[in-house]
Amino acid sequence: MKVDRIYLIAGLLWLIGGMLLGEHMGRSQDHGQMPTHAHIMLVGGVLSVLWGIINRVWSIGSGLLAWIQLGLHQAGTAVIIYALFHLYGGNPTDQFGMMAGIGAMIVIVATVLMLVLAFLAKPAD
Repeated sequence: MKVDRIYLIAGLLWLIGGMLLGEHMGRSQDHGQMPTHAHIMLVGGVLSVLWGIINRVWSIGSGLLAWIQLGLHQAGTAVIIYALFHLYGGNPTDQFGMMAGIGAMIVIVATVLMLVLAFLAKPAD
């Protein structure tokens, strides 16, 4: 499977997960996980779908750097979501705050790698 398709599938899965969390918050009338919900939807869902579109439109390809970028983005997103779920779920310890920060830095590195990939992409004919 190509990087762009994996991004599309991962993004849609993140969006479904975020929607399910939103639905749970609505039914329970407990909106304490709103920051987690927002990060799932935006960093996990929207950004993954956007990276997939960029990969496809600009033919970034499936080289090693593209796979590293994909892995870093998905891993960083998962770390952020895990940490935020605990932070806003009644376990606000420094450990989870630091974990969220580390996840955010991983996603930032992945975004810088996408910039590098965009610069290295061969122009369309």
